Amino acid sequence: MINASKVCGILMFSALIISPNISAQKMTQCDTSTCVNYFEQYRKAAKRGHTQAMATLGQMYYHAYGTEKNEKLALKFLKKASRSKDAAAQFKAGYIYLTSEEYKDIDDGIEYLEKAADNEFKGANFVLGMVHLDKKYGRQDIKQADKYLAKSYEAKFEQMPEAVQFIETTMTLDAATFPKLFAEMQKKPLQKDDDGSINWPTGNIEIITISSPSLETTFDQQLLVFRKPIKSVGTRFHGKNCVQRMTCVSVGIADGSAFANTFLNTFSGANVSN
Repeated sequence: MINASKVCGILMFSALIISPNISAQKMTQCDTSTCVNYFEQYRKAAKRGHTQAMATLGQMYYHAYGTEKNEKLALKFLKKASRSKDAAAQFKAGYIYLTSEEYKDIDDGIEYLEKAADNEFKGANFVLGMVHLDKKYGRQDIKQADKYLAKSYEAKFEQMPEAVQFIETTMTLDAATFPKLFAEMQKKPLQKDDDGSINWPTGNIEIITISSPSLETTFDQQLLVFRKPIKSVGTRFHGKNCVQRMTCVSVGIADGSAFANTFLNTFSGANVSN
């Protein structure tokens, strides 16, 4: 399988293409006094109405970070953040609805993923495409799958080569069945490697690994912004999306690739892993 942290963006500097490989900090279960303290600070900041605090608090409930795991409260705060168009919160809420045993609701999951896709959250189009592609979600619609996967391909999402390989293994990928995806593939063809796998062309891409701040550093940066109460629920960074804000780091779901891999690994049908 393609590494979830592989090639997450392309920046052009003169004739050189640099593809930064960013290792995002992941939130995991934690019950230390430090984690409990961060949880309490975020709980207070969320109460004061900070959208990003709500989004992170929702993740803390989901990952049992500084508190017990509680998907109900995770959804509560992620959905609150979603109302202010926090794309990462929308994506995570959609993911929980699609995968939770207790709160599974495919329609709600698709609704939140569509909101995340509209707000250009990385990975949202890919997961939507897979949900509509795979029969096991009960919403198979090849036309919709084609639409979302074409958008994901156009954005050169990391896992698209594996999705293409899955489609070619289990059905026909041509202009008649997947017209939009097929058209994008003609514009930017994938390359076939010696081992038979297909991948994005590397060309003159230089891979640079960039270490992200520690989880604690990220929390401290965010909490500085949350010190003062605000009058209404919403972001204090009007006109800027999450990627553009230094203090807006969606820990645990900063990269939709991790969740896209979850769906790719559980496709019904042929296994396309290499």
